Amino acid sequence: MSIIKNKLFCLIVIALLARASAGFFHLKRGVPDTEGYFRTAEQLISGDYTGYIGKRPPVYPLIIAAAGFNPEVIIWIQGIMGVGISVLLYLLFSTLTGKGTLGFLIGLSYAVNPSQIMCENFLVSETTCTFILTLSVYLFFKMTIRRVSSTWYELILFGLVCSLCVLTRAQYQFLPIIYAIFLGYHLKAGIGESVWKTAVFLIPVVILVGAWGLFQYKRIGQFTIAPELGYSLTNHTINFIEFAPDRYDNIKQVLIRNRQNKLQAKGETYVAYVTAVPELLELTKLSYAQLSQKLVEINLAAIKEKPLLYLKGVATGCIRFFKPFWPGRLYGIRPAISKGGILLKSIAAAYTFFQITLMLIFLIFPFLLMFSTSFRKEFVQSLEITFIYSLALGTGFLQALVELGENARYKTSVEPLMICMAIWAAFELIRRPSQSGKR
Repeated sequence: MSIIKNKLFCLIVIALLARASAGFFHLKRGVPDTEGYFRTAEQLISGDYTGYIGKRPPVYPLIIAAAGFNPEVIIWIQGIMGVGISVLLYLLFSTLTGKGTLGFLIGLSYAVNPSQIMCENFLVSETTCTFILTLSVYLFFKMTIRRVSSTWYELILFGLVCSLCVLTRAQYQFLPIIYAIFLGYHLKAGIGESVWKTAVFLIPVVILVGAWGLFQYKRIGQFTIAPELGYSLTNHTINFIEFAPDRYDNIKQVLIRNRQNKLQAKGETYVAYVTAVPELLELTKLSYAQLSQKLVEINLAAIKEKPLLYLKGVATGCIRFFKPFWPGRLYGIRPAISKGGILLKSIAAAYTFFQITLMLIFLIFPFLLMFSTSFRKEFVQSLEITFIYSLALGTGFLQALVELGENARYKTSVEPLMICMAIWAAFELIRRPSQSGKR
């Protein structure tokens, strides 16, 4: 126990020191999304919903309000969350692997991850979502590893944390479904017990997510977590929106014009729709949520005309999901390496090398499990491994269906689990030849 405590203490100290060094990156704490979070926080607290569009789920805005709208306090909270994520990963994988030292290295992979540390210094919801998602996985694995019947209050707490994750970032709307499936499989009890325990887990989900959906319905006329589907899909179709039916000509022309402007200015079309939104709102006389619905309609029509172009975009989004994400002042990994100082270039290059290597190991590992019987024996926690892969690959694929652009950014919250899994696999790959040599 003393060894575990010492490792945990060292991990916390290193995580704190790493966060104290964040000033080196000269971060701009406000990003384009920040204003929307603060505005939503003000509306939720004041009760004045003038101009409310329902774009932001409530958890992060409520944290902003709880911090007194003070950016410094929010950054401190996110830094504490970062340390907490490192501790959760250490506890989780020390138990899964049965190796405290490996658990420490895995916890360290988050504690000193420069991309995650930079995210913690931005006023956006990524770190909050990462913390809540990791906590939910920790609570779930705590039940599965223990191999004993879960109590009703454990299931309610688990459901509560899962709900908060959904209400932090809408991309995790599928989370309760995947948890319910794996929870039902884990119970392996009579069908009656499995059903009622899964139902207990879902009670907080239905209450909290349902309450927010009703709130949204009252304010914007849609039962939704965030009315963003139409806008996200436009990142896919903006490149072939002209193939949508002629009845959408007024909207098409605005989008095409903004696409050309973005291409001329930036050489890309990602979020080209953003500059078109004010004009489209004026043109159509629709609300923000109603315009999203209209964009879903036109996007689906364009996809129907050019399904192969859409599928190409989905494939591209899936590939981008596994790429490194660098959110620093020099946004993107290439600018950081090409324009940063020597130290920044070194950090960015090292991060890129390790991130790409670990993502490749993460993707190769399932094939090793399938085709190597001896390797498969090392990983007895099959349920937990299967869940991590289902969560990570499900996040990437579902996001690629509705988003083409910053797909790597949408990996931020699940990436720690992917990296941890890859480190575990790499450890076993390295250990096995050395053990064979000893024999």
